[in-house]
Amino acid sequence: MTVDAARPPRPAQVTVAFWLQLASAALLLGIVGVAIAHAVHFDGAISRAAALVPDADPREVSDERSANVVGTLFVGVPALLLAAWLAVTARPVLRGSNVARIFVFVAGGGQLLLAATQVCGGILLLPLAFAFSGDEDVIVDDGVSWEESGFQDALYNSSGLFTEVFFLSGFVVALLVLTLSGAVVLLLALPPANRYFVPRAAAPAWPAFPGRPMPYVICPDPSAHFPRPEPPAGPPAPPEPPAAPAPPDGA
Repeated sequence: MTVDAARPPRPAQVTVAFWLQLASAALLLGIVGVAIAHAVHFDGAISRAAALVPDADPREVSDERSANVVGTLFVGVPALLLAAWLAVTARPVLRGSNVARIFVFVAGGGQLLLAATQVCGGILLLPLAFAFSGDEDVIVDDGVSWEESGFQDALYNSSGLFTEVFFLSGFVVALLVLTLSGAVVLLLALPPANRYFVPRAAAPAWPAFPGRPMPYVICPDPSAHFPRPEPPAGPPAPPEPPAAPAPPDGA
């Protein structure tokens, strides 16, 4: 007889994790939209700076446009992929799919690994930043210093508050998504949620007999299944005495 696993009712932890997962996906989609808007804004700032400085190096202008596109893709593509990952697995997680839960664990671990890599990389670059902090001018290969480039001054002086808001919002959203992902992983790993995703097999149900009590699983008298020993044989019984003869008639 095949016994199916009985799935318990969905615990509240799974429902909360579902909504937190959708909130993370929405935040990531929002930062993708902000990244695209910033790319359009910064491209306009490049055009305005090039118009203010007619003698700007065309190669320098082209490098800024390329860096703008690459920076937007560097921020937007991972955020879009992670948002799609979380959005696609949210509904199966709510329904109790253990495979979807494993994918959520992988996404949370990947975010934690990426954050740790960025923090460690920033710490390793601190000595290099302090080493160059005393230099006033950074000379490029064509002999023109960074401070002497009129195009760079016009570009970064006219980029406005939007660039600062973009980088600040990106940092805040990344921190929020990492926190929400950690909460989702913790909620899905709790024992009630674990029993929901990996249900235990239910005990086999015995058939009911109408009008009769449930049969015993264990016999209440195990001695009934063993042969009872016969009593030992005693001495042979003595023979019975012969019957006395009947008296004659008239005696």
